[in-house]
Amino acid sequence: MAGYLGNKSDNVVHHLAEMTPDCKIVQIKKSEKTYFIPDTLEEAIKEKFIRCKYCIQS
Repeated sequence: MAGYLGNKSDNVVHHLAEMTPDCKIVQIKKSEKTYFIPDTLEEAIKEKFIRCKYCIQS
């Protein structure tokens, strides 16, 4: 399983192992999901995604 999931509709990246009910990851449409290669937070940020304030603490 991937560690990070990006939501293309709002450019927010979530940490799948740390998700909370406030993340609302289950509401992300399949067509809006993106994964990162390599599967790192640094790659997500490089691709202009911002951290989820609920599951990724600075």
